[in-house]
Amino acid sequence: MAATFRSFFRLQAIAAFLTAPRPFEKLPKSHHKNREMPNSLAYHVVVNALEGRAGWTPMSRFVSAVSHAISGHLPYQRYHAAGRARTAEGAGAGVVERMVNDFLATDINPGYLLLSSFQREADVLIAFNAYNQSANLGVQTSLGANGYARRPSSASRNSPANGNGNDAGNGGNGTLTAGRDDPDSCRQGTLAIVETMMATTRRNAQLPSGGEKRSLTTTAKILGVEASAAGEVALVFESEGHLPIASVARKLGCHQRTLERRLRESNITAEALRQASRLIRASHRLASLDSLTMIAFDEGFSDLAHMTRAFQTASGMPPSLIRKLMRLSQNPLPAL
Repeated sequence: MAATFRSFFRLQAIAAFLTAPRPFEKLPKSHHKNREMPNSLAYHVVVNALEGRAGWTPMSRFVSAVSHAISGHLPYQRYHAAGRARTAEGAGAGVVERMVNDFLATDINPGYLLLSSFQREADVLIAFNAYNQSANLGVQTSLGANGYARRPSSASRNSPANGNGNDAGNGGNGTLTAGRDDPDSCRQGTLAIVETMMATTRRNAQLPSGGEKRSLTTTAKILGVEASAAGEVALVFESEGHLPIASVARKLGCHQRTLERRLRESNITAEALRQASRLIRASHRLASLDSLTMIAFDEGFSDLAHMTRAFQTASGMPPSLIRKLMRLSQNPLPAL
């Protein structure tokens, strides 16, 4: 897998493009204070994949996808513990990659919607580094011209790296390195996400209309739960917008209490479906010319600050950053 990245990074013009300073890569000083908080995070896909819990059902997977569309990270301690357990079991990179890809197939978090939308590999790497800078991750992964680097986020202030690829700690052979205990399975899980993003980007480049637009309903169909109460409610929210639950119930031809009971039986609420749908709808509109304030108003947020908090909780990135990253494709790459 690393061969793909090494061949890509050898293109010096692309490497120069990747390492050029960009305004959205500069972080405020206050951001570093947040990084040092003990409640650091890890992306939910890698955590769930490494934990390898038994007993998942199509509905519990859908409920998880909805939940992580709203809040896409889990405690770093869970990530680290699961990685150590998998490493102790001797789980190989192929096993970890399969588990990660299984969860990525139904991931509808706004951050992953962004990272899986590109048609150029260079844009993916810039966006991935920006995400690592913005989110309160326990370990940052940086992709640069010489390979990959991982470091505890608390060390980021004193590191020569600034997140745009100028990293003296990058592994020249395309490996992931870290400054403290970093289980192999954790690194393999992160690399699996990067590999999948790059493969998706190459596939998008071959499609006339670019990549697929994931939604709650497409995920419900993948999991075979589109005819469930949760699937039907998701369809109404996606097609009609932010409706009161009583209006949703009327559209589905049942009483509100009946609908709420059916949703409870699946361990999900109408409010969770509404919040997830609102975030996904807003995510798809960030590439438009509509103002962020208009998007917030149209999609049912109380104001732009409310939408910004929701995106930050969901993806670790504010909508303004996601919008800038979505517009990377408007910048020409240097000629090779």
